[in-house]
Amino acid sequence: MEQHPLQYFKDLIFRNRIPNERLKFLMTADFSPVVKRDFQNDLIEYAVTNALEEDGALKVEIVTFAGQLEIKINDEMFNVIDQIDNVILLFDDEKKQVLYLKTLFKTLNSLILYAEKLEHINKYIFIANALKDLKAELADKYSVQDDTIAQKNINLPSSPQSSHKLQWMGKSKVLISLFYDLYSNVENGGEPLIKATKEQVKNFLLNNFLEKDGQPLSASSIDTILTPSKEDKRALKDDRIDTSKLKDKK
Repeated sequence: MEQHPLQYFKDLIFRNRIPNERLKFLMTADFSPVVKRDFQNDLIEYAVTNALEEDGALKVEIVTFAGQLEIKINDEMFNVIDQIDNVILLFDDEKKQVLYLKTLFKTLNSLILYAEKLEHINKYIFIANALKDLKAELADKYSVQDDTIAQKNINLPSSPQSSHKLQWMGKSKVLISLFYDLYSNVENGGEPLIKATKEQVKNFLLNNFLEKDGQPLSASSIDTILTPSKEDKRALKDDRIDTSKLKDKK
């Protein structure tokens, strides 16, 4: 079965594949030798072995996740346009071509809406802009205008990518602090109750929980609360779920 031309963007936005892309970037071997992998700020510092600074030190370059994602998005757009052109060439009926394009426009409208509204996506504004440019290019190239009524709002609790998530009815700070205590060694005698990295915990929370109002958890808040030095940002002791008695005494 042929893959949908917009499948990459459907996966990226509807299925929240941003954390996967981010992790692949941070663990990539494309940049070498690596001086620093900064998981907090989503960047990699690497030495340029054939270039030196004025003082003779190795020149260090910095690449960011956002910058690399934008490059990938632009590359994917060329692939999308090629796929759409190839499909349209298969139609011998202009009405079928128009119907196909209008169906694509509906998908693009939803993708653009989610790319603009979802907090963990809209900080990468180039995603929505690229999709808008694609829609405009298709409309101009094939002289087919979008006459559908674009969706204006997102009902997150009933949306496909959110239907499996648990809705946390308390303070999100308490939930995130709980997971910090479970994977850190702060509250349970120096040994974590969950063996995981900060990134794994963050992705788990984003992929499995919603705020009490049905909105996604804030990725930036999770980052902050899971940072060891940010104790003042975590839930207060009276609000905290006590994990100190959960350790196996054996």
